[in-house]
Amino acid sequence: MNREGLNQELGVVEQAVAIEAVELAAIEVELADIEHCCLHGQPVPPARAYRIKVDNQYHEWPKAYITGNQLLHLAGRDGHLVFEVFESFRHGEPELISPHAEANLRKHGVEKFTTAPKLVQVTIDNKPKTIQAGTYTVSELKRVLGVDPSRVLDEVVGGEFKELPDNSTVHVKGGEIFVSHVRQGQSS
Repeated sequence: MNREGLNQELGVVEQAVAIEAVELAAIEVELADIEHCCLHGQPVPPARAYRIKVDNQYHEWPKAYITGNQLLHLAGRDGHLVFEVFESFRHGEPELISPHAEANLRKHGVEKFTTAPKLVQVTIDNKPKTIQAGTYTVSELKRVLGVDPSRVLDEVVGGEFKELPDNSTVHVKGGEIFVSHVRQGQSS
């Protein structure tokens, strides 16, 4: 890298260090409790860490921003089923936080965060059924859909019936169409 490139690189690093120094200088407290501030109508001060409530459990977070995915991880909701995160305010309706969106912990009125299963509608044997989005083994999906384990489960994709082996997995996003039927070639 030439001298000009090095000077540019150094300028970028110096700017980042200056921004971080300003942020550190603004820190007023070691730990800011956002629920306490909300309940007392106080602004959340700049802090080294923030005490947040997620699904009735308290956690400390080192930054003023947190993503929906990070909140799901704190809540232990990062498995094979899909959950949604809601930001709750003291006065007002909860707001959905998408997985990659950031919530500002210093935003006035933020009280806590809650998670809830993401429910979607699928069709099983021509009947609508609401289930939680996520990845299921076919055996689990049969149980959730109320299908007898001895029956075969097909998914209708583009008008074609695709048989789902019991040991395979299916990612349910919503709108899927499933049909169950007796196994072919079995004697009665």
